Amino acid sequence: MAIAPPDGWQVATALPSSKPNHFTAANFDQLVDSPFEIGQHQVFPFEVLGKPHQYAIWGQGNYNPELLVQDTQKIIEVEAELFGGLPYDRYLFLLHLTPNGFGGLEHKDSCSLIFDRLSFNKRDKYEDLLQLVAHEFFHLWNIKRLRPKALETFDYTQENYTPSLWFSEGTTSYYDLAIPFRAGIYNAKTYLKNLSKEITRFLTTPGRKVQPLSESSFDAWIKLYRPDNNTPNSQMSYYLKGEMVTLLLDLAIRIKHNNSKSFDQVLQTMWQRFGQAEIGFLPEELEEVIQSIAGFDLQPFFARYLHGLEDLPFDEYLTAFGLRLENNAQEAIPYTGLTFKTSHGRTLIKSVASDSPAQQAGICPGDELVALEGLRLEATQWGDRSRTTHRGAI
Repeated sequence: MAIAPPDGWQVATALPSSKPNHFTAANFDQLVDSPFEIGQHQVFPFEVLGKPHQYAIWGQGNYNPELLVQDTQKIIEVEAELFGGLPYDRYLFLLHLTPNGFGGLEHKDSCSLIFDRLSFNKRDKYEDLLQLVAHEFFHLWNIKRLRPKALETFDYTQENYTPSLWFSEGTTSYYDLAIPFRAGIYNAKTYLKNLSKEITRFLTTPGRKVQPLSESSFDAWIKLYRPDNNTPNSQMSYYLKGEMVTLLLDLAIRIKHNNSKSFDQVLQTMWQRFGQAEIGFLPEELEEVIQSIAGFDLQPFFARYLHGLEDLPFDEYLTAFGLRLENNAQEAIPYTGLTFKTSHGRTLIKSVASDSPAQQAGICPGDELVALEGLRLEATQWGDRSRTTHRGAI
């Protein structure tokens, strides 16, 4: 028996509808990949390149729908230009506003987003949201249609292992910083600032010296979503290192071709060869396409940085663009190797980086951080307080 939503409720989903509250899925894959928002959410329709789009926003917040739609339109236009059009009839952005929430999940014709309801008026936080929008929207090409061979046919009965998630997620992470810049949402200074934060996160992850990038991708099922206290020391995120490897490949291609080619052509070729027909690609086919666009032998690069553990040579590639890495330790939070968590009002040590000052001092995961210089503090206060404290004050 069909039951209609209560008065005042509405339904938002990317599935096609022939009449109110009736939706059709062509198969099980489309059904499970099409989330529903049912309730008293706000709907904001808009159009891009002649196709309908919607924001369905649940929850109260200080958002400006006109600005959000305007910036999202810019992101869509840039990504559509990159891939040569929009491969759907309509698209839905589901946005949930919660306290301190952040995250997203891609779908073929929609995406689900979570954001802090009161952070829209904080410019850096709002830019984080737009990067999230760019990331999940980018996935409608890179992973939902252009995907590794292991994911070509969906198998819901077991894990699907592939060494290529560095491209599916890491390359997407690289572009989610660049897309808002290309769209004119923020300038080059902000882009480089955001990129430097990502490089810093990478260089302060001890696991980069332990787990190769391709292995990180292959181990996603058994490690990435099952972290423990030693995870930062033994694992490397294929999101983060994949982003860094894509950066170096993009720069290498630009250097070789004097900026007439870039990683954009890799994406376009992969889309044309595999994505449009949804034919899964093999790892060696991905490497072959990258090398064909680059126009030079990349096998040593892949061996060292994709399958090996050598340090990434950032300055070697950045120099050609007038950039270099600098240590801004005087401005940064003093490095201790500690990460924190709060539990029942207590600030606990979540992890301790190997070979860090904290480890050398004998601090262990589970220890409680009581005070700095005799004054209690919470995890959120660590950055400001540690900049002004004296050595040995913990």
